[in-house]
Amino acid sequence: MFSATLGELAGVAGRRSVRGVLLPSLVFCCLALLVIATGRGSAHDALHAWRQGSWESKVLGVAGFVLALVCVATALGSAQTALIRLAEGYWSPPLRRTIGRLGRGHHRRLVRRADDASTHDRYPPRSRPDDIMPTRIGNALKAAELYPRLRYGIDAVLVWPRLHPLLPDTFLTVLGAARTGLTALLASAFLSVVLAVGGAAYLWAVHAPTPLFLLCLWGGGLAAWACYRGALLRAVVYGQHLRVAFDLYRGHLLEAVGRPVGDGEDERAHWERLCLFWHRGILPHHVATPDRPAQPTPDPSPAQAPPGFSPSVSHLTAAVFAAAGLAGALTGAG
Repeated sequence: MFSATLGELAGVAGRRSVRGVLLPSLVFCCLALLVIATGRGSAHDALHAWRQGSWESKVLGVAGFVLALVCVATALGSAQTALIRLAEGYWSPPLRRTIGRLGRGHHRRLVRRADDASTHDRYPPRSRPDDIMPTRIGNALKAAELYPRLRYGIDAVLVWPRLHPLLPDTFLTVLGAARTGLTALLASAFLSVVLAVGGAAYLWAVHAPTPLFLLCLWGGGLAAWACYRGALLRAVVYGQHLRVAFDLYRGHLLEAVGRPVGDGEDERAHWERLCLFWHRGILPHHVATPDRPAQPTPDPSPAQAPPGFSPSVSHLTAAVFAAAGLAGALTGAG
C-alpha cells in the first residue's frame, strides 16, 4: 500500500499534472485571494494588514491558502473527464433539449454553408447531420471519433481502450501532450468562469466599486473565452493524433488478438464483425450488419433555417455576461 501511494503521488507530481491541474489551480487561488482582499479595501491596505499581523496569523493564512490550493487541484484533477464531456455538449436532458438544440441548429447551418475543406477536421461530415454536437469542441472531437468508423468500419469507443496500450511510447508522449494541453485550457476556462461569477457576486455583495466589479465579471468572461478558443485548437490537434493512431497502429491490435486480415478479405467487414463480437458477443463468423448509409442533408426550409444571424451557445453566454454586468453595475454601484 505504501509503494502504491508513492506511485500515485509521483503521478500527481508529474509534469502533465503540474501543467494541467496545479498551474490553473494556483492562478485561480491567487486571483481569488486578490479579489477578496481588494473587495475589503485597496490592495495596499491588504498588504499593510499582512505585514502588521502576527506570525501565527501568517502561518494560518499560508496554511489555509495551501489547503485551498490542494482542494481545488484535487477536485479539478478528478473532474477532467467531466469537463471534457461538458465542453463537448453531453449535457443533461433539460439543457440538451433547449440550449443543446439551439447549438446543434447553429452548427448545422454552418456546415451547410461551409466547404468540405474547412470543416473536415472540425465537424462531422455533412452527410451525418444527426452527429452534429452543440459546441465547437464537441464537433471537433466527434469528427475524430467518426473517422475510423467511416474509413475502416471501426467503432472508436470499443476499439480505443484496446488499441491504446499497444501504442509506442513516442506516440503516447505526443498524444498525452495534446490531451494535457486540451484539459489544461478547459480547466482554465472553467476556473475563469467560476472566478468571474463568484468574484463578481462577492464584490456586488460588499458594495465594491463598479469598475472593479465589471473588471472581475467581464475580465473573467474574456479570459474564459480566450482559454476556450485555445482549447478548440488543441482539440483539433488531439483529433488529428487520434486519426493517425488508427491509421498506423490498427494492425497491431489485430495481431494482438490473433485475428489479422487475411488475403483477399475486406478489412472493413473484418473490423465490423470484430466490433460486433466485442459489443454484443456475436461470433466473428457471422455476417456483420452494414453501417447505415450516408444520407444527404435535406435542404432547410425557411421555418427551420431562417436567413441572417443565428445565435450560438457562445453568443448566449456573452449576452448573459453583458446583461449581468450591466444589472450588477446599476443595482450595486459602489
